[in-house]
Amino acid sequence: MDTIEKSVYIVDDDEAVRKALTRSLEQRGYQVKAYASAEEFLETYQHTAPGCLLLDVRMPGLNGLEVQEILTERKIPLPIIFSTGHGDIPMSVRAMKGGAVDFLEKPYPVEKLIERIDSALESASEMHEYAQKEEHITNCFSQLTPRERDVMIRLVAGAADTSNKVIARDLDISHRTVDDHRARVMAKMQARSLAELVQMSKICGVYKSE
Repeated sequence: MDTIEKSVYIVDDDEAVRKALTRSLEQRGYQVKAYASAEEFLETYQHTAPGCLLLDVRMPGLNGLEVQEILTERKIPLPIIFSTGHGDIPMSVRAMKGGAVDFLEKPYPVEKLIERIDSALESASEMHEYAQKEEHITNCFSQLTPRERDVMIRLVAGAADTSNKVIARDLDISHRTVDDHRARVMAKMQARSLAELVQMSKICGVYKSE
């Protein structure tokens, strides 16, 4: 775990629980930020590095499951470990279906929590890396001109079977112009091959499989 970011966010309306968890985790080398409400967390949280969220289910205002839904809607890749003193099976099933790492019922052994946190942080590192890759590819795609996007869409739609001649006829432009656009698309997207460009197009939402 030494090479993995060890940030843990705690959201729990019980002050005694927040303080005890913060003290216990910091003693073990984790970077901890604690919040008394879901609203406070959502207003101040900035996804700049991998981390995991230890989230109470039942709280005044937004509850834990609602926070999970909001993070999903915002496409924030933050692994969640739910904790509750009043859990039930339907609630835990909903949480796990929503992508939660685990659902712990209070009180729980700190060793069990540490095990779940370490597992969540490993996943968080991978998720963060992929999110950065997606952001980079999306930014590259935004630099393409409308005509370059037209060429890219046709390139990935037919992959190796789509010739420059076919694209030129389809767009009513010259073969040489297609060559130029194709070269600029590959350069701007930083794609090393047509196969890689196809994978990028899926992330950008322009790939249409037959």
